[in-house]
Amino acid sequence: MAHLSVAGAFLRRDFKIATSYHAAFVLQLGSIFLAVPVLYFMGSLVDGNSAVALKRYGGNYFGFLLIGIALLDYLAVSLSSFSQSLRDGQLTGTLEIVLLSPTPLIEVLIYSSIWSFLFTTLRFVMYLLVGALFNLELGDVNLLSAFTVLFVGVLSFIPFGIVTASLVMLIKRGEALNSLFAGASMFFGGALFPVASMPEWLQWISKLLPFTYALEGLRQAIQQGAEVTKLIPELGMLALFAAILMPLSCAMFSMAVRHTRTTGSLGHY
Repeated sequence: MAHLSVAGAFLRRDFKIATSYHAAFVLQLGSIFLAVPVLYFMGSLVDGNSAVALKRYGGNYFGFLLIGIALLDYLAVSLSSFSQSLRDGQLTGTLEIVLLSPTPLIEVLIYSSIWSFLFTTLRFVMYLLVGALFNLELGDVNLLSAFTVLFVGVLSFIPFGIVTASLVMLIKRGEALNSLFAGASMFFGGALFPVASMPEWLQWISKLLPFTYALEGLRQAIQQGAEVTKLIPELGMLALFAAILMPLSCAMFSMAVRHTRTTGSLGHY
C-alpha cells in the first residue's frame, strides 16, 4: 500500500505539471490530427493488395504504418523518461535529497515515469481513433491482446532506458544510446516496412530487438484480432528480453549510484 500511495503522489504531481502547460499539453494531443492524415496519404501511395509482404496485415499499408509509428511513442518514452527524470533532479538539485529518502532512487524514477506512460497510452488510443476516421479497420481489434502486448513490450523496452539513466549518472550523457536503439528499432523492427521485405541477413538483426516482437504482436492483435494464445511466440520473446535485461540494467544502475555516491558526482550534470 505504501508503494501505491507513493506512486499515486508522483502521478498526481506529474499530471498537474503536465496540464499546467496548457498549450504544450493540447499540442501533444493535437499533433496526432496532423500526423494521421500524413500517414494516410503516404499509405495511399502503396497498393497494399499487391504487396506480398503486407498480405498478412490485410494489405493495408496505412494501418501497418500507423501502428508502427504509434508504438514508437512507447519506445521513446521507455528510453527517455528515466534519464529525463534523473536530469531534472540534477538540474533542480533535488537528487541528493531523494537519495536520503527511504524510497530507492530506481523506484523514484519508475514512479516519475507513470504519467508519461499513461499519457502515451492516451496518445496511442487517439492514433487509432483518428485513424478510424480515415478508414482504419478496427472491427477485429482484440483489446486484451493489444494491451497485453503493450504491457509486456514496455517491460522489455524499459531496461534500455535504465541503462541510459545509468550512463547519465556516470558520464552525464546517454542520449546517443537512445538515438541508436530507437533508430535501429524503427528501421530493423518493421515500423516503416515489413521485416519480411528485407534481405534475410538483415532479418536476423530484427530478431535481436524486442521492438520487432512487440510490433508484430500488436499488429496481429489490432489488424487480425489475434487471441492472446496466438501471440505466445511474441509474448514469450518479449518476456525473455525483460527477464534477462531488467536485472542486468538494474544492477548497472545500482553500480552507477554507488559510484557517484563514492565520488560525490551525483548532482553533477
